[in-house]
Amino acid sequence: MGPLDHDFELRIGKMGRDRAPILGPLKGAVGRVKHAGGKVIGGSRAPSPKGLRAHFVKGGAKAARTRGFSGTQRRVVVKARIVPHGAGGGAPLKTHVAYLAREGHAQVRAEAPGLAHEPEAEAPKPELTHQVDYLSRESAEGRALYDFYDGAHDGVDAKALTAAWSDDVRHFRLIISPEDGAAFGDLKPFIREVMADLETRLGTRLEWAAVDHWDTDNPHAHVLIRGRRADGTDLVIPRQIISHDIRERAQEVVTRVLGPRPALAPEVARAREIATPGLTPLDREIMARAKSGMLDSPERGRVDLLQRLERLEVWNLAARHADGRWALAPDLAANLNSLAERTEITRMLEHVGGLGRADYDILEADRSAPAMGRLVHVGIVDELSERAIAIIEGADGRLRYAGFDRTEDQAVFAGIARGALVEFTPRIAQVRPADEAVARIAEQSGGLYSVEHHAALEPYADPALIAANVRRLEAMRRANLVTRRPDGVFGIAPDHRERALAFEAKRLARTPVSARVASYWTLGEQENALGLTQLDRVLAREELAPEGAGRFARDFEAALQRRRLFLIEQGLMGAGELGLSKDALDRLAAHELQSTARKLEAEIGRPVLTHLTNRVEGTYARRIDLAQGRMALLWQRDTAHLVPWRPALEQFAGRQVQGMVRGQSISWSLWRGRTIGLPPM
Repeated sequence: MGPLDHDFELRIGKMGRDRAPILGPLKGAVGRVKHAGGKVIGGSRAPSPKGLRAHFVKGGAKAARTRGFSGTQRRVVVKARIVPHGAGGGAPLKTHVAYLAREGHAQVRAEAPGLAHEPEAEAPKPELTHQVDYLSRESAEGRALYDFYDGAHDGVDAKALTAAWSDDVRHFRLIISPEDGAAFGDLKPFIREVMADLETRLGTRLEWAAVDHWDTDNPHAHVLIRGRRADGTDLVIPRQIISHDIRERAQEVVTRVLGPRPALAPEVARAREIATPGLTPLDREIMARAKSGMLDSPERGRVDLLQRLERLEVWNLAARHADGRWALAPDLAANLNSLAERTEITRMLEHVGGLGRADYDILEADRSAPAMGRLVHVGIVDELSERAIAIIEGADGRLRYAGFDRTEDQAVFAGIARGALVEFTPRIAQVRPADEAVARIAEQSGGLYSVEHHAALEPYADPALIAANVRRLEAMRRANLVTRRPDGVFGIAPDHRERALAFEAKRLARTPVSARVASYWTLGEQENALGLTQLDRVLAREELAPEGAGRFARDFEAALQRRRLFLIEQGLMGAGELGLSKDALDRLAAHELQSTARKLEAEIGRPVLTHLTNRVEGTYARRIDLAQGRMALLWQRDTAHLVPWRPALEQFAGRQVQGMVRGQSISWSLWRGRTIGLPPM
């Protein structure tokens, strides 16, 4: 409960306005609620066999409105997110990584002579599929643990329903979590009434699908709403409705069904808030009251603030001075968010098999030096923002974790198996090429930047790069680092590069490291692989072996020796040689690519090319994890192409793409056709 919440709400009106007796209308409201349920048995109404479902009848919302209640109203948490689709169609949902659809299930790989791993038989999926898989908790066998529903039907095929949403401008996501959700027994009637009311407020029928999750302490529902109205126009939900109205309406429904909030409920909720290992409304009030990191002792009656400060003191986030004042830790909010994340990670590890108590010594990823380890677990800590957490077992025997919000990082973990070799690399805040371009144009145009300014000064500049510069400036404008005039012209300060560097450092504070998968194969799978592995790169001295006294370092050294014996048996390495030759590396890589191509040709019935040209085109069909790394299969008219995979490809799944080979990397983009307006064939 925030500082402005009160048990009573005073309404000022004319004298004598409320002389009418209140008992009569109250009895009428109670009678109407009773009338909504059950059949008549022996002159009295028996409760409905479906329990609380009887309260969700048509007209019930008008019968017992609970507006005006504050302290007695049941609480409902509503989290909303507007997800723009951008150029990649439904790409934002595709980045909700595929491994979440198989949470708790390790990938099983078949081994065959000449090719240790079969290519994944993963057909192109429609947009939104990964989000649907995650919300349904789809298992490795394809069985959904939770079923979707809409306003009229249970067991809705959400993949089919959302298949047409990719071309929309946006979609909406809601998480609706009633404080007393466990008392419902079934959230469907509750969610349907809330969504029906939302349709009434917006004046249109909505296309939506929801799924209830009961695998947490607080039962909640996820709702996906299409970003298009019934008449085909784009759906826009006003800020007031998203921020307040949905939550208030949901609270009215819960209060009507379960009755007013018990008198002890606020105290119980406040006690839970005081003990919460994370950022709470009490903490926000504390930070608002503090001046220069110091807070006066709370006044009498604010025992909750004092108890929260004492809890922060236990976590070394606050300290009491002799004069009664409190000193708050710097970056209190960030520290509390980190504490909440660590608590969630500990909860994750409780369900990971094969970990002993000693393995729970978990640290955040080192922000000063790269570290490689064996993947222990990947999970989601925030279902709305889809922040992913990856945990590795390092060479020193400790577990280290890192959080990832960027779509490129999350795509790296798509379909990854436990035991893969992952490296955390610190990010360094740098001035981006876009920042340099903006500063360069501004220096020539009197501190101004716009699309027109850039095109006039550099006529051959790529329009896509100019558009990216504008997006970067919009992000910096929201941080009050640049200004924008009504005509769209940005005002650029002389120290724009320094401002951009500070903006980048702040942006990277939440995701200070990036992830690189050194091998999607486990150490055991690499030992006898007929392909180029991470072990081979270490034997060829292209990369270093992890050093430490932990179990992973010992396992890596043992696997390295077994791999060396295997290569000697295959004639790829001499018994007296200290390292693997470059020629042997090339032969291993070529053999694996050719073997994979032959198997794919038999599967898809068309030639599969493996050599790279300066430019490649095709429809991105699927990814394939080989010993040498992740590859992408591009479908063409009469052939297919096997090329190195990049995270940027995931936003174009199932779509026509083109890639430009630049050194050792490929720059991917949507294929625009050979003429203006010509669609992909």
